[in-house]
Amino acid sequence: MKSQIKLLFILIILLVVVSLPKLGVAIDELQIQDYDIEATTVPANPEPYQNVTINLKSYGADLNKAQIEWQSGSSIVLSGIGRTSYSFKALGPNTSTIIKISITPYGSLSKITKQIVISPTDIELLWEGVSAYTPPFYKGKSFPSSESLIRVVAIPNNSSIKSNKNLTYTWKNNGKTVPNASGYGKDSYVFTNSEMNSSDSITVTVSSIDGSYNATKTVNIPMTDPKIVFYEKSPTEGIMYNSALTDGTYMEKEEMTVVAVPYFLGVVGNESRFTYNWQINNKAIDTPSKKTELTVRPNSRGGYATIRLVMENMSTYFQSASGQIRLSI
Repeated sequence: MKSQIKLLFILIILLVVVSLPKLGVAIDELQIQDYDIEATTVPANPEPYQNVTINLKSYGADLNKAQIEWQSGSSIVLSGIGRTSYSFKALGPNTSTIIKISITPYGSLSKITKQIVISPTDIELLWEGVSAYTPPFYKGKSFPSSESLIRVVAIPNNSSIKSNKNLTYTWKNNGKTVPNASGYGKDSYVFTNSEMNSSDSITVTVSSIDGSYNATKTVNIPMTDPKIVFYEKSPTEGIMYNSALTDGTYMEKEEMTVVAVPYFLGVVGNESRFTYNWQINNKAIDTPSKKTELTVRPNSRGGYATIRLVMENMSTYFQSASGQIRLSI
């Protein structure tokens, strides 16, 4: 009798030992849930036609042993054990890509399904040098120079969001968030660039209040060396912006008014801070009443007159421009 009881006890122990792995699998299966598997995209906010990678990560299951299937639209684009990432090219603006992911952990009979929607977003960043001077009728961009005021405007390039005013903007200047410029409806950012930077990297992240729209854009704004270009001012036609004076220009009349135009210098709004140092043949002369205009009246003919102007902002260290022209008299 005792031997039978002993044999029965041994059989029970063996059954328990054999069942333990299956019990462990069942426990693991119960523990692994949808939220245990994280799907991230790189970049986080893809632009149209940009390469995108979706990565899977989990602390609750060994995904390297899991059967993973990736589906785009109606097609299986990737399948296999340990296929934890998938790369593709995003579609154009206003077109979404839906990626369905089926994950079967090792030893499990049930699947975990995740769905990722990639909606390419784009932002136009328009910038200009606010204080950078350009003459009337100038058709190009106003390029900023050192220590000048710059404005950047963000325009979401998405048909469903253009008319949506419920947007927040987060601005970064060279990687640092600018709290005062960021916030609801703040679609523009105005700043003065550092004299030590040859360019400024400006980033904006635009998000809708309901979280359906997120986009990030970065633009590098180069600094330009300002320059002074000289033009003739006609008594009847005004400043001849269509034709800049060049070295060797012959002075036909008894007198000529030369106008200095400081392209891209941060003069706008700061005129009173600038000094105007004129020279003729390396000799300093008094600043004219119209500070950018000099009338030349040679005492005799023959030779050359070299006219030079240096403009400096006395409130800054590096804001200056110079130029000279050699007239044949």
